[in-house]
Amino acid sequence: MKTKLPFTYGENIMELSFPEGFLAGGLVKTHPPEEILTMAGMNERIDTALARPDGTERLRDMVKGKGVGFVISDEFRWGLQELIVDRMMAEIFAGDPESLTVFIATGTHDPGVYGKNLIQAVKTIAEKIGRPVRVMANDCDSGEHVYLGETALGTPAEVWDEWLKTEVRVFGHESKHHYMNGYSVADKQVCPGLSSRRTVTSTHKHALDHEYSSAGRNPHHADESRRRNPFGEDNRYVRKMANRHLIIDGDLRDVGRVPEFLLDMISSSRSIDWIKAGDLDIVSREMTAAVDKHAVHYIERTKYVVISPGGPPACNTLYGVQNCFDMALKFAIKQGGDALILAPCAGRPELKEEVSGLAPDLKAKLLFWDNLVTWIKRPLEEGKRWIEDNFELYLWKTDRILKLQLEQEVKLYLYSDLPDEKVIPGGFIPVKDPDAWISERAFRNDGMIRAIDEGNKLLVIPR
Repeated sequence: MKTKLPFTYGENIMELSFPEGFLAGGLVKTHPPEEILTMAGMNERIDTALARPDGTERLRDMVKGKGVGFVISDEFRWGLQELIVDRMMAEIFAGDPESLTVFIATGTHDPGVYGKNLIQAVKTIAEKIGRPVRVMANDCDSGEHVYLGETALGTPAEVWDEWLKTEVRVFGHESKHHYMNGYSVADKQVCPGLSSRRTVTSTHKHALDHEYSSAGRNPHHADESRRRNPFGEDNRYVRKMANRHLIIDGDLRDVGRVPEFLLDMISSSRSIDWIKAGDLDIVSREMTAAVDKHAVHYIERTKYVVISPGGPPACNTLYGVQNCFDMALKFAIKQGGDALILAPCAGRPELKEEVSGLAPDLKAKLLFWDNLVTWIKRPLEEGKRWIEDNFELYLWKTDRILKLQLEQEVKLYLYSDLPDEKVIPGGFIPVKDPDAWISERAFRNDGMIRAIDEGNKLLVIPR
């Protein structure tokens, strides 16, 4: 008797069959929401958290007569940004600030692509409230970033001057595990979110330390043994350096500390499973434990794995699909195992055919994919050395896939909508019939198979 399991495939669900005795446990997937909420219920949960901050006074009491900066995540990681803006702007304006600027933390993403809908949403909410609001998205190449010095890890810290002009700094954030920062924490809304390309490139080079710059590790972690993460540490340094500085009448001054306030949550489109507001460091420390409780899966490694990254945007490109390798696959599979990846890689219609499905834009394709094609045919040490010496953004993803294939010796089989000739050069083996792939490995009788859905949204920790 076969076991049938549902997997996310783009916007759809596909069902695969597993022969009896072959499947190791049930389907590994994100935990369901603790409670489905109405919009009124979600509003109430946010308002309650804002009214009971930990480690700070109430936000409305912090902002009176001040120039306030309020940062939210961009559309690359679409979530509850509009709801967060609506409730937090109401709280901010209840305190009568002198001004409010909303910042969209686009980092190195194209602000015209990943900020445009949120900009309009913020304007609409501001009109409803009846108060003037400036809203802008970070352009990492604008030349409008101010040098604050070097971090302890040697990164030149350059942060958007508009953020440095604000007298109270407010963060609206949604948390989860992160493939190299360990956790998606509010630090990332400043770096990379509001930083220059030079700064972001420097911090991203720490991702080459794949042992420690990895999911489940961050300097905010409640468990001291899991705080080492060079990537997360450097982002935190940049945020803290920005927090010391204020531009007053055109002059950059070290004022010791600019007041900060964070609203953080674990959420989905219809739920808020955990939420807390107040001091950024206090809230972030508690968040790590909450995210672990919500999304960690402790499992035994298996020889075979079937994995879906989840729906869009996680499944749109191989560049994005790679995230689930770091979150789940590399921890779930044995040395030398076979993995079947289920992702349509549909891309975006406005991209050139040579780019669509592989990467989000041409530059990412040239750096991530083209270098993977080059170095997958060479000894791993040569590829690692070249990437180290020539590092640019996106190359860390090349480095991670090279290590997965050449060091961990995992064979990557891909069921997608991409033509075979497009994926084979990067070391991916096309599959036309996932059920046949599963049955063939079951017949070998040499190991078990693990099934993982929404691998971009959970963390696997091997037992």
